[in-house]
Amino acid sequence: MVRISLFIYLLFSTFSVMGFFLPLYLQSKGLTSGQIGSIIALGAFASIFGQPFWGYVSDKKKTIKRIVQMSLISSFLLSIGLFSSEKFHLIMLFYAMFIFFNCSAGPLTETLCLSYAYQNNKDFGRMRLWGEVGVGTASLFLGIIIDHIGINYLSVIYLVMLCITIAATTLVRDTKASTASVNIAVLKQIFTQPKLLWFLLMILLIAIPHRMNDTMLAIYLIQLGASKTQLGLAWLVATLSTIPALLFVGKLIKKWNELGIFVIAAFVYTLRWIIYSQADSPSVLIISQLLHSLTFPLLLVASLQYILNIVPSEFRATGQAAFSVTFGGIAGIIGNAAGGYIFEKLGSHTTYGVGSIFALIGTFAAIATYVIDKRSHKNAVISSKNQTHGTHIR
Repeated sequence: MVRISLFIYLLFSTFSVMGFFLPLYLQSKGLTSGQIGSIIALGAFASIFGQPFWGYVSDKKKTIKRIVQMSLISSFLLSIGLFSSEKFHLIMLFYAMFIFFNCSAGPLTETLCLSYAYQNNKDFGRMRLWGEVGVGTASLFLGIIIDHIGINYLSVIYLVMLCITIAATTLVRDTKASTASVNIAVLKQIFTQPKLLWFLLMILLIAIPHRMNDTMLAIYLIQLGASKTQLGLAWLVATLSTIPALLFVGKLIKKWNELGIFVIAAFVYTLRWIIYSQADSPSVLIISQLLHSLTFPLLLVASLQYILNIVPSEFRATGQAAFSVTFGGIAGIIGNAAGGYIFEKLGSHTTYGVGSIFALIGTFAAIATYVIDKRSHKNAVISSKNQTHGTHIR
């Protein structure tokens, strides 16, 4: 458990480089917010194809570890091309290829952890938490280092971190991937369920401003006068705040069910983006990052468990993939492309104001779904009692 937790920590640490500091690196190369948003959006588009493809290859080859190793080695080589490129279109090309290979590393590692936890009766949550710790601490230290040596050295930092992570894969034992086959007929059966499609639409509404924020927050903070250290601190606050939420969200779901927790997350997301739209200093944004604890982890766990409940058991893996494609891929395309354009043309306050409107619409949709679901459940219980009562009379 120690070895796999260490690997998760190192792997997720590398995600903080591309997720939080790459936009600043691209900005230092003279790219506009709109161009940066377009680049990240193209990467999100590539992930829509990359995630299911590498999942299929993992199932086909009956290995997870080797696919993760291949993903990281390919990421290393492609990142050299990415950081060496100066032209906008060349950067777009290398970033799209990079994401196509890199996007599978996180989900496959989580699958590896789930298999390990199941086989050894361990707590998956305690292992996964090290990913959040990795993202948070790496963000802080990267901010401090970049403040001292400059953003131009981001490529060197990333390549060193990736080398260490690749070496750490030797510490992890492989496990067989799922043997369940996924074909077009299966996908059609899943994606024609109205209940699932409606829920994915709600996720999309909430996820669009979330994915936009992942890219634009760094630029927004710098715009308000933040240092690179403060930028790292902002993400440290956000990621570490998720730890207690991840520990207790299971108990909250038992009390209010998945849709109830989804409503809470959607509502807090709305408040979060409203606050961000009015921020006038880095301190306000950094403190507001604490709201991450009541948004993303609640939405993540509630969504995955809700999907598990409405998708047939033999299709659960594909149902979870649907969440990843919606939250990371489709929302990433819309959030980054539109968010980058609005940020460039209308400014940061308007961008987050629009984000709060998306979240508010998602909140109303979630409340309506929660009320209808409660009513349906109540009617089902009454109907069941009436049938039981009638049986006793007979």
